[in-house]
Amino acid sequence: PFSLALQLAIAVLVVACPCALGLATPTVMTVSSGQAARAGLLFRGGDAIEMAARLHAVLFDKTGTLTLGRPLVTGVETAAGVTPERLLQLAASLEASTRHPLAHALLQEATARQLSLLEVHAGATVAGAGVDGTVDGQPCRVGRLSWVAPDADVHWRSRQAALEADGASVLAVAQAGRLLGLVAVQDAPRPDAAAVLARLRQLGFRLGLLSGDRRLPVQQLGMALGLRADELAWELRPEQKLERIVALRAAGPVAMVGDGINDAPALAAADLGIAVGTGTQIAQDSADLVVMGDRLEGIVQALALARRTMAKVRQNLVWAFGYNLIVLPIAAGVLLPGFGLLLTPPLAALLMALSSITVVLNALLLRRA
Repeated sequence: PFSLALQLAIAVLVVACPCALGLATPTVMTVSSGQAARAGLLFRGGDAIEMAARLHAVLFDKTGTLTLGRPLVTGVETAAGVTPERLLQLAASLEASTRHPLAHALLQEATARQLSLLEVHAGATVAGAGVDGTVDGQPCRVGRLSWVAPDADVHWRSRQAALEADGASVLAVAQAGRLLGLVAVQDAPRPDAAAVLARLRQLGFRLGLLSGDRRLPVQQLGMALGLRADELAWELRPEQKLERIVALRAAGPVAMVGDGINDAPALAAADLGIAVGTGTQIAQDSADLVVMGDRLEGIVQALALARRTMAKVRQNLVWAFGYNLIVLPIAAGVLLPGFGLLLTPPLAALLMALSSITVVLNALLLRRA
C-alpha cells in the first residue's frame, strides 16, 4: 500500500541521517583538546593529536630539554697572560645576544664578578658551532673548540677532555686567531627526566638523545637517565640531526623534543615537533605540541591522551557505521514479512537521536580517564 511505502521511506530517511557519523570525530577532538589545554598541553589541531597517537620513536635534545637549562660556570682555564675575568668578559659579551642556556651561565658569572659587557660588532650565531663577532676591532669566537681553534694543541685538547670527564660542557674563546682559554659549564638533569624516559619506554616508544655537545657529557647524562649507548648521538650539527630524524622515520613516525633555536629545524622535520614551554619562541613556533611549564611529564600525558583520543574516535566510527548497517535494513522493512516488525518514523527519529547522544557521551568519557 502507498501509506506503508511512504512510512517506510520516511523511516529510512530519518534513520539514514548521518548525524552520528558526522559527530564521531569532531566531538572526541573537541573534548581531547579541552583536556589537553587544562593540563597545559597545546596541540596544533587534530592532525597533531592523530600523529601523536601513531608515534614510533621520541627523540630528545640535551641542553634545556633533558637538563634544567640553568647551567653554571664550574671552571676556567686561561692561556698565558690572560686573566679569568678577561676570558669571561669576552665570552659573555659575545653570547649576550643569544638565548642558549650556556649563554645564560656566562652572563650570570659575569654579573657575579661585576664584569661589564664589551661592545660587539657584527655578532652572529653559527648553528651547532658558537658565536662570532668583532670586539675592539679584532675577530672573536666562542663555542666548540674544534670550531674556535681547529689547530689547538695537545695541551688544550687534554684540558678539554679532563673538564668533560667531570660532566661539563666546554666552551673555547679566541681573539684574533689566538686561543685565550676554556670555560667549563655544567647543567644538572631534570629531576623528572629519568622517570619520564622510563615511562615512555614502557609505553613502547623507541628513545634517542640527539645533541650537539661533546661525547663525554652526552654519555654521562645518558647513563644517568637510563639510556642505552646506541640511543645516544653527540657532536651533531643541525643538519645532522635532520639526517638522523629522516633515517628513523623509515621505521615509523618520529617525535622530536627540543627547546632552543638549534632545535627548530629538527622540530619542523619530525612528524611531531614537541617544544617545552620554557624554550625559545622559535622552537615553540616550529612545534606541533607545546608543553607549557617546566615539566617533561606533560609529554607522557600528551602521548597517552592522544592514544585514548584515537581509540575513542575508532569506537565512535564503529558505532556510527554499525548503527547504519543494522537499523537501515530494519527501517526499510526487512523484518516486516517474517516477523511483522515495523520501524515507525517516530521510533526511527528516537533511534537516530540516541545514536548521536551515544557518540557524544562516549567522547565525554575522555574526561574520566
